[in-house]
Amino acid sequence: MELKEILDRNIIRVNLEANSKDDVLKKMSQILYENKYISDIDGFLKDIYLREKEGITGIGNGIAIPHGKSKSVKKIGVAIANLKEEIDWETLDGKKVKTIFLFCVNDDSNSDKVHLTLLSRIAAKLADDQLLLKITNAKSTDEIVYYLSGDSSESHLFC
Repeated sequence: MELKEILDRNIIRVNLEANSKDDVLKKMSQILYENKYISDIDGFLKDIYLREKEGITGIGNGIAIPHGKSKSVKKIGVAIANLKEEIDWETLDGKKVKTIFLFCVNDDSNSDKVHLTLLSRIAAKLADDQLLLKITNAKSTDEIVYYLSGDSSESHLFC
């Protein structure tokens, strides 16, 4: 599964206003619910927080990658938010977070491979410091999709 197959502009936000980790996770879950990715916001949030207890999802460089592996997931996706202001989050480098990639994956055994594939594809993109800077400073959802998918058909948008 390629990133461009999974990226959905409807679940990507730029300049999202949130004042805490809880606030941003609730807002992103609401976006997933409104776009029919999940059937139950509370159940989804409960599963995210269960995963958060297992280990830090703030990977550093202003990025967090929480996982929503849940029975309430109807459709696999990755909600993305570039926040208006950085927020506190448990991170490997002790710094605040500005960009969140919320994985939305069903908890059945077939989803494990998809989840790991998506995680590795996004991690590979985020390992490129210049690309990471472009993503975190993106001014539109189209820019984020472009930088993550490498879709050359949209290259004229950001020249």
